[in-house]
Amino acid sequence: MIKLILLMFLAPASIAAGLLLFKNAGITFLLFHGGVCLLLPVSDFLTHRIPLPVFLKNCGFKATGKMWISSFLWGILLSVVIFTFFSLFKERIWDSTAIAQVISKWGINSMNPLLFVSMMVFGNAFLEEFFWRGYIVHKLSPVFGNRGKILLSALFYTSYHAITTGVLFSLQYAIISTIAVFAAGVVWGTVRVKTASILFAVITHLFADLSIMAAYLIFLS
Repeated sequence: MIKLILLMFLAPASIAAGLLLFKNAGITFLLFHGGVCLLLPVSDFLTHRIPLPVFLKNCGFKATGKMWISSFLWGILLSVVIFTFFSLFKERIWDSTAIAQVISKWGINSMNPLLFVSMMVFGNAFLEEFFWRGYIVHKLSPVFGNRGKILLSALFYTSYHAITTGVLFSLQYAIISTIAVFAAGVVWGTVRVKTASILFAVITHLFADLSIMAAYLIFLS
């Protein structure tokens, strides 16, 4: 149990180290997406010699045609809501000058734009959901019931988003965004538990990140 909690703490620790200590987005991607979201589950898979079909099933790699359709429809709806929110309240949410300074400090301006957007949209959606709703929810299953593993995974998922929203947004909207991230984590965890699949979480997360990056490119870039 303690080992699993420490494992989840590595996520906010890696984000804090990458953005607040090293102040480098590239290092943050390596530490968080590469080291935490990908390397930890894969090393567990290799160390315990879990058969690949079993590992994929445990991590929610399951899909039906109906799942694909509903996931895309909800994803499109979510992206419209998020983009509309940023469009209406962009001047209250963002201080464009302050954010430009932070983005420059983190080295995002020097990154390949296509690589950055692809990582934030596709890499982020898949790797985060693979780790939290796939791997972590499964690892929590022997210790917690459905409600416990959904809430705990959502809480740790939210923890490092509070770091980024706290830096980028005004206090009021940082709080709103953090609550929204936690709510999304709860919804994605609930669907994952009920369907034994991370497909809904991955697709809707992808559309959410797509709308956020669209808002960033249109209103801030």
